[in-house]
Amino acid sequence: MSTARGPSVIAAGEVMVELAGPKPLARVETIKRSNSGDVLNVAVALGRLGLPCAILTKVGDDPFGDYLLEDWAGLGVDQRYVGRGCGPTGLYVAEHAADASYQIWYWRKGSAASTIAPADVDRVDLGGVRLVHLSGISQAISASSRAATRRLAARARERGIPVSLDINFRPQLWSGEEAAAAMHEVLPDADFVFCGAPDESLAVAGLGDPEDVARYFLDQGAEVVAVTMAGDGAFAATGDETVRLPHVARRIRGPQGAGDAFVGGFLAGRLAGAGLATCARFGTLVAGLKVEKPGPLHGLPQRPEIVARAAELGWDDVLRTLNVLEADSGGSDADRNAAEVTG
Repeated sequence: MSTARGPSVIAAGEVMVELAGPKPLARVETIKRSNSGDVLNVAVALGRLGLPCAILTKVGDDPFGDYLLEDWAGLGVDQRYVGRGCGPTGLYVAEHAADASYQIWYWRKGSAASTIAPADVDRVDLGGVRLVHLSGISQAISASSRAATRRLAARARERGIPVSLDINFRPQLWSGEEAAAAMHEVLPDADFVFCGAPDESLAVAGLGDPEDVARYFLDQGAEVVAVTMAGDGAFAATGDETVRLPHVARRIRGPQGAGDAFVGGFLAGRLAGAGLATCARFGTLVAGLKVEKPGPLHGLPQRPEIVARAAELGWDDVLRTLNVLEADSGGSDADRNAAEVTG
């Protein structure tokens, strides 16, 4: 992924080292190292589709921080807004069962990523940026990160840049009431909202039905809402259009990161000028391919895989969108703004 023209997307949030092994983890002598973070996963998904994405985060001035920067360079992640120090690199341990379910434990308190503050946001150049992507996890990890999330949303709104918000409620971090309060700080600036149902939506909005969830966020001012429902597929809506899709995964090997993959695919479609139905198919397809592989980050599909599966499904609108993105990666801003693909 080339970043010569600057990032199309700024994604702000936490990234952590992942240490993973099979269940029972207590008896495992060797575990696998990787890394992940909801906004990083979205950034890489977008990058693999030709949309340069910069990460706003911090990593520790430690060997794990060195590892993250080296790995991201290989993934093509734009690191111009990655800081170092002020705390260690956060990490989590994942235990994976034979049925593809998993459990996670976190070591993130006082991490470098949690020290992101509004001053870091003010150093970001938003010139040429077409989308800002935010996460509820960024709001949850510290007061300064929560303030930085508000500041970035406000700066994007001032510049007329669309804002995407993934609710990403994590009960390990805070209560549903606390998450809802933070969410409402950013919702007035959010154009695109992503939320899981029923657990996540019940926690932050008291609603479980995807249509009710979508209507709730549309009423808060969102232009587009997408509700992911794991094995039950996805539902997306605007003020005058809805679409519901089943999942398209052939097998489930790595459900971790599926929601991030959906967000990346959906936003890629939107940045290519696609309509709601095409964006929903795009997100569903990327998520479906993702869960067929283990690993929330390195399991994200490459463009050829997406092309092949779209062709198998007969989703010609997704194929046209992929062609727009391919042309777009070398096109001008005027070409990008003029691209229109309907669902």
